[in-house]
Amino acid sequence: MQPIKHTKKALALALSSVICSYASVAQTSDERIDQLEQQVQNLQTQVNKPDDNRLRFNGFLSVGYGLASNDGGYAGYTEEGSFNPESLFGLQGAFTLTDKTEVTMQLVGRGNDDWDPSIEWAYISHQFTPVFKMRAGKMRLPLFMYSDSLEVGYAQPWIRPPEEVYGNVPVTSYTGIDGLYDVNFDMSTLTFQAFMGESEEDISNLGQAVRLEVNDLFGGSATWTDFIWTLRGNLATSEITIGGDDLKTDFYGLGASYNNGSLQVISEFTRLEIEGPTPDTDSGYITLAYTFGSLAPYFTYSMQESTDDDERPYSREFIFNAINTPGSPLFGQLSALALSDVQNSERTAYSLGLRWDAMSNVAVKFDVTRATDFGDTGGDLPGNVAPSIAYDDIDVYSIKIDSAF
Repeated sequence: MQPIKHTKKALALALSSVICSYASVAQTSDERIDQLEQQVQNLQTQVNKPDDNRLRFNGFLSVGYGLASNDGGYAGYTEEGSFNPESLFGLQGAFTLTDKTEVTMQLVGRGNDDWDPSIEWAYISHQFTPVFKMRAGKMRLPLFMYSDSLEVGYAQPWIRPPEEVYGNVPVTSYTGIDGLYDVNFDMSTLTFQAFMGESEEDISNLGQAVRLEVNDLFGGSATWTDFIWTLRGNLATSEITIGGDDLKTDFYGLGASYNNGSLQVISEFTRLEIEGPTPDTDSGYITLAYTFGSLAPYFTYSMQESTDDDERPYSREFIFNAINTPGSPLFGQLSALALSDVQNSERTAYSLGLRWDAMSNVAVKFDVTRATDFGDTGGDLPGNVAPSIAYDDIDVYSIKIDSAF
């Protein structure tokens, strides 16, 4: 009987071992399946989730209101007052393709265009070396110190860049290529930029909407900064087509700024030379601003003057009579205004303003600008294109909220 008892115990132990082993295998398989399902879910999450390090978004918004003392149209403002001339929004995205290659696009909607968004930037950039980068696509035309932040009001001390300088070039972007090369010193950087391309835009000229084409655009700039002082010089040349005429155009600019965190001084001088009767213009400004906590009052003196008035021999009275007189060779030809002193300009502007950083990334700005000293010209105001000069000066009162996010 004893051997039989040992046999039963052994059989029981063996069955128990098999059952435990089967249970263990089953549990291991379930855990493994759970782990695999979790890994698949994690992979799907990673694929579907934007990579914060590769895709970046930022934007800006400006809402402004202004009115003027008359209908001259300085900075787009008249006696009626309007929110549209300086209200806009922008959304910019940058996607990193590789460690050295990036795609950037910026959409801008303006109040004057019923807030319809348009592509202001769309380019691809590649960092060939730590100091050399090239870009290709649609980019900002780099003619001024504040060209890159031309519509980002929050990045500027003023309610608007001085009209006498920034308002003389109606083209703000171009399609082409550029290259930027940095020379690094111990405490400063010198950046060279060369660019080429073309552009087309609808602009207003002497009260008429016309198509402006810019071809054979070449230019370059050199900017040195130690992040307190900044010095900049640039030039550009192109052939513009307006009203069927091809005109050689040259642009020169010099700029300097000082900013120690409290005191800010900015100044630019530009010269625009256009072949034919289209006016050549010298313009410049100087701004002084000082920061007291969240407040930064500023004062700007700016000027512009046409320098080739002798190329437009006809008076505005004569040319309007010729355009409006049946039988005249110029009857009905509004383009003949370009041959008259309607295009002559002389203007000085004084701006007194205040920037208040109300909260993080939000600034409220107030500005009063007086434009005067037109001489015997219309001051380059769109409301002064008439047989007789209607306005000798204009005052503009503005308030604006600028934010960046």
